[in-house]
Amino acid sequence: MRLDRYPRLAVAVAVATLSVAVLTACGGGGGSADTALAPAAPSTSASAPPATSLAVSGTITGFGSVILDGKKYDDSITSVLRGNDPNAPAAGVLTDLKLGMRIEGNTKDGQLLDARISAGLTGPIGSMDLAGASFMVYGQTVKVMSSGATPTVFDGVAGLAGLAVADQVEVHGSLDASKALTATRIERKPRSEAAAGVRLGGLISQLDSVAKTFKLNDMTLNFSAATLLPTGVALANGQMFSAYGDTAPTAAGFKPKTVKVILPGDGAALEVGGRIMVFVSQADFTVSGVRIDASAATLDGGVVGDLAVGVLVSAAGTVSNGVLKAKTLRLLKTSADVLASLKGPVTEFVSAGSFKLRGALVDAGGAGVSFSGGTAADLGNGAWLQVNGRISGEVLKADSVVFQAPPVDKPVTLKGEIRDLNASTGAFQFLGVAIKLSKATVLSGGDTAKLANGVRVEVTGTPGADAVLLASKLVFLEALAPQASVLGGRLSDLSGSGFKLPGGLAVVFGPATVFEGGSVADLANGVAVLVKGPVNGASKLLTATWIEIEKAETSGVRVVGALGDFVSAANFRVGGQRIDASAAIFSDGTAADLANGRVLDVRGTVLTDTAGNKVVKASQVRFLNL
Repeated sequence: MRLDRYPRLAVAVAVATLSVAVLTACGGGGGSADTALAPAAPSTSASAPPATSLAVSGTITGFGSVILDGKKYDDSITSVLRGNDPNAPAAGVLTDLKLGMRIEGNTKDGQLLDARISAGLTGPIGSMDLAGASFMVYGQTVKVMSSGATPTVFDGVAGLAGLAVADQVEVHGSLDASKALTATRIERKPRSEAAAGVRLGGLISQLDSVAKTFKLNDMTLNFSAATLLPTGVALANGQMFSAYGDTAPTAAGFKPKTVKVILPGDGAALEVGGRIMVFVSQADFTVSGVRIDASAATLDGGVVGDLAVGVLVSAAGTVSNGVLKAKTLRLLKTSADVLASLKGPVTEFVSAGSFKLRGALVDAGGAGVSFSGGTAADLGNGAWLQVNGRISGEVLKADSVVFQAPPVDKPVTLKGEIRDLNASTGAFQFLGVAIKLSKATVLSGGDTAKLANGVRVEVTGTPGADAVLLASKLVFLEALAPQASVLGGRLSDLSGSGFKLPGGLAVVFGPATVFEGGSVADLANGVAVLVKGPVNGASKLLTATWIEIEKAETSGVRVVGALGDFVSAANFRVGGQRIDASAAIFSDGTAADLANGRVLDVRGTVLTDTAGNKVVKASQVRFLNL
């Protein structure tokens, strides 16, 4: 698609993760350019972490870096691994990480060194129990939570009622006392993705070391041909495991290719989060398959009497004789106990009640939301925000919104409406950013007499240390009513003439709609799409003039989002992921057009620089908002 056929589009882009990494905007630190790049070699889950690192296992509750169970980690050097098979992970990028996902990794000095996405199970729904807020996949019960510290996040479907038997799902969560998987994230995928394989998890029972079988609920798993992780592990009843196979279970059972168990080594520093599965006392309880002794731990968020089966906790300490001797224990009883925060430039803006930061939906349109550095009227694509709030379903419900200046001393291009104009100086605000004009500012589409509050403009310039952007160029834009946008995500509620995108945005299409990457016959619930057309923010309705169907790809990564932390063509970030586009082929723009705020579609390969940082070496870069 060539967006230059559609001038003055205000573009915001997001697409859900497929087997190829498809990303949206997020925060992240800068970095120095480094030309020494080598192909990323993803390590398996059996690889040994650095001796001084802290192993972590938990649920993603926010971004602006990565927040696990309410604790924030710097993600500027994070290596991401994805894929269902823990013995053959693929290199990923930062915004493969989504709200509600379970990850395993290692940290050091507050930095998240690596993150391995760890789904609890993938497969087709076998039965539904709407009254019981649950469903089953291959005999494993999945429970949906609508309240508490980590309510279930849905993707590709608005909620449990939208799921159906035979829908293909990926579920993240932790086991409860009944051995059910309490879901923190459920992603519906197209049923055609069943060929991606099956991942199951739970507790080993009825182990037969001679026959090389064990039970998961009523299912027999035969591990005679499986790779066991960590290398050399001896399976035992009661261990928590995940198993991957490329063929579905049958009446005879499941024959996985890989079986991985959680087996923290003695002396290892570990932080683990999840629901208490078994509780004997403060000195003896189990979380995510790890036995914990918190008798000497400092408690945060509650008292000893609050500890019980089903309570969500995060424990950190050192492993001794297979038991985590916790130094700290945090209780996470309500959403207020879990830090939920997002930071970065706004994309996919529909209204104050529906926009995205780092690919996560945000609702800042509720009563009582506090704004600092701007108002709800300043919200729009490209605005730099810090949003704090509570997770509710798939949405971050904002409690506070803080407007932030774009990165200092780095060029930026933003679009917005003039506010607080000082007629004598020509200074004004938009998107929460202070703008200053000078005699050197190039005006296009009008002169200073056209400056007025409410006028839409595009400003290019460089923010200074005083957070004021000195404009080098100002373009007057035509008012667009309704404004055209490009939005994306996994579709749901498909009908003959429309569907819904995450956040409840309704999309309608017809005979005049242009399809790319497939046809209307390829639309199905759970399919990831990009959609272009005029959007009505009040009614949350987009009339599609163009729909791109995003199909799974076998190699490489794709990053779609707002450019940030621009240093040079060899060093900038999209979605918090560092990009080197020095050798890329550009379309709908050139390397000279790169600036903070531009929305890009980047394709390439994950490489490693000499400092160990993961960099996407771009082969193609397409501008989406020139």
